[in-house]
Amino acid sequence: MSGWLAPRPGDPEREGVGEELTRVATAQAGFFTTAQVLRLGFAADEIGERLADGSWIKIERDLFRLKDCPHSDLEEFAKWCTWFGAAAAVSHQSAAELHGLGHLYPRFIHLSTVLSPPSPTQQLALHRRSLRPEDCEQVGPLRITTPLCTALDLAASGISQELLDEVVADGVAIGRLDARALHSECGSLPAQVAQRVEHALATCT
Repeated sequence: MSGWLAPRPGDPEREGVGEELTRVATAQAGFFTTAQVLRLGFAADEIGERLADGSWIKIERDLFRLKDCPHSDLEEFAKWCTWFGAAAAVSHQSAAELHGLGHLYPRFIHLSTVLSPPSPTQQLALHRRSLRPEDCEQVGPLRITTPLCTALDLAASGISQELLDEVVADGVAIGRLDARALHSECGSLPAQVAQRVEHALATCT
């Protein structure tokens, strides 16, 4: 309903709104955005009130965190996935690191996103593109590219052949990559990328 404001503290409906925010934030490692709280029914002036009383913590522009939410090893990734929205996914070198593939030691957090705003920090390497549902999986609070998609992304990127070989070998060894499925993708890849994938697969045999 146009103009509807969330009930104020003490109103019976307020508990439900707060519980829904807790549910949303918990699924995102404690983070949530201005757009999310407004959609839930909070009034704009309540944001300042919650920041003032310390129950919400401002992390970045339009990004907040519940004060009492437990911390996680994944929260730096979850923070940016939340900021960029549901279509964002951890990808490329960062996805390989989280999947335990190779030793790439990424300097940046790599994210794939369809959104066009500039990166709010130099910590991020953004890959602007759409991902199919089958290209991603959910790992705790994160949307992350699958090992197959990650290997293909890295084959098309600038990492060395030696590092790509290690990523693919690790994936096959721990059962996170199916060598046949990876090989079947080669027919739809640019020739140079397909050659890199085939070389990596050859090192596994």
